[in-house]
Amino acid sequence: MILRILTPLLVLCMALFAAETKSPDTGVQSYEKLLAQLKKEPGHSDEKSLQEALLYKLINLSRIKAPAPIPVKTPKTEEAYRKLAADYGEWLLQKSKTEEDLQSLQDKLEGVNDQMGQSRMDDNTTRLTLKLEEAFFSKGIDLSRQKEARLKEAIDAAPSAFIRALGHVRFDENRTVSNLRQIEKEIRGVDRHIQKLEVEKERLNLLGRTDAARRVELQIAKLKDRKTQLLNRKLLELFVRFSEALQRKEVNRAFAVQKEMTKIVERSYPPQIQETMGRLFRIMENATLGRAATLKGATMAEIRGTMELFWQKANAPLFHINKTPISAFKLFSALLIFILGFIIGQFYKSGVKRLTEHSESITPSTQTLLANLGYYTIVVIAFFITLKVLGINLTSIALVAGALSVGIGFGLQNIVSNFVSGLILMFERSIKIGDYVEFDDNLRGHVSDIRMRSTTITTNDNIDVIVPNQDLIQNRVVNWTMNDRLRRFRIPFGVAYGTDADKVEQVILEAVRTSGFTDIYESGRRRTRVIMTGMGDSSVNFDLFVWVQGREILYPRRTESRFLKLIYKTLNIHGIEIPFPQRDIHIRSVDAQLPLRIEKPPSDSAPTDQTDTSSSR
Repeated sequence: MILRILTPLLVLCMALFAAETKSPDTGVQSYEKLLAQLKKEPGHSDEKSLQEALLYKLINLSRIKAPAPIPVKTPKTEEAYRKLAADYGEWLLQKSKTEEDLQSLQDKLEGVNDQMGQSRMDDNTTRLTLKLEEAFFSKGIDLSRQKEARLKEAIDAAPSAFIRALGHVRFDENRTVSNLRQIEKEIRGVDRHIQKLEVEKERLNLLGRTDAARRVELQIAKLKDRKTQLLNRKLLELFVRFSEALQRKEVNRAFAVQKEMTKIVERSYPPQIQETMGRLFRIMENATLGRAATLKGATMAEIRGTMELFWQKANAPLFHINKTPISAFKLFSALLIFILGFIIGQFYKSGVKRLTEHSESITPSTQTLLANLGYYTIVVIAFFITLKVLGINLTSIALVAGALSVGIGFGLQNIVSNFVSGLILMFERSIKIGDYVEFDDNLRGHVSDIRMRSTTITTNDNIDVIVPNQDLIQNRVVNWTMNDRLRRFRIPFGVAYGTDADKVEQVILEAVRTSGFTDIYESGRRRTRVIMTGMGDSSVNFDLFVWVQGREILYPRRTESRFLKLIYKTLNIHGIEIPFPQRDIHIRSVDAQLPLRIEKPPSDSAPTDQTDTSSSR
């Protein structure tokens, strides 16, 4: 029964759809007639209710007139300019929403068409429903396209209106700045409130209070909507400021404001709105500043954007030290500062040496002290600046010092002892650069360098010996030139028994006086002397004590050799015998068969292997 009635209804519906394409009014009447026939049918089902609902929707949609063009007038005042800017933003949002709705309706229409192709021909009820749905979605698509077209016309016309308005609209800069400050303040307040609620929501979730957490989440959603509204207001104020900069031909300021607006748009709006607003900015810039200035400003803005992106990447944390983020830029800066500290320290040392080379009032030891102290001071300052650049709190160094003291107790005590000993040597100046020291019987030479950990001693053989500073402090060290370069040499020699001791003293002293040695020093207390020191087994022993000054004291073997040769020549000239050890052999018993004389064979006789019988007896 129902099928017999629905069949003509379906035919009527299809005819009405064909008539709808010719006249909207006819379409409304046809929908109303079809709805009246459906209501007369007995019974009730979901399919019938759906069809009635679709017909009501179609009747309402058919009565909607096509959207009228949106008027876009050139603003005469700042208020009208702000109104047009706000409308422009609203048009962009409506167009984006309309495009989304249009895409959704098209997807649904495609689904209905697929179902119509798969449904059976004898299922008239289903086909009627699908036809009504097709008509509903098609009507919605037509209305959405008309609305989209009107919005696009208004959006395309707005840039020209903005450009024309820049010729006569006067902007209140103080008002814009004040509004921006107020908006920024409100945004910060909303952000703080959101953070507080986020913490509260997390606490409630941990306590298992889901209902309370859900309420807090709703509050957070409202605050986020509030923040979106504030960002839209900020975008409007920035656009006014951007327009003012274009009006005054302030290129740099205009592109700076444009960049700030672009950041907000990229964060809050979909890509199609971002593209449209970017096109608006370029159109206004080309019209007011010219293409050359716009291209230059855009290039500079792109360069600044690239630099800012690089800066952001360089400052991105690579790792953390005690919750302090360490970025690549911090590492590079710290390394550069530390290296510069070493370089500046080296320049300082070389500069001190150059300045003091020709100064007679500054000794080499003072020069080394100034150079080393300044060098290590610069390095320590560079180290602390490096820590500051890395963002490491200097108060935390106390913890490091505590750990270091423990390390000193176990393994670094020698290093610290040498370091402190080096400081003592530098300040005490008991051993200076250039001093001739004798460390032990096998080590004697010039002090060529004093560093924080060790001292370098260069021997007369030009061998550099590194001695830890601790050894120079704890052990006995003979400094030949601590206060002056004057030393008494002791030259021992001996003469044969029977020699006149006074004559020996006289001739040696005379030889020293007439030797011509310019480094011999004579004064009231320090005079050359010859002293008899004892009577040995083979000689009478004397010592020549002579004072020598100057660089010759740094070469003791060479100096002793000169005086020994002088003594040797003097004793020979005066016929004084230089003894050598003599031994008397006393034979206490002799074998009776031992011959008293041994005959030496002739020198020209040939050697023979035969043994002399007389000698062998």
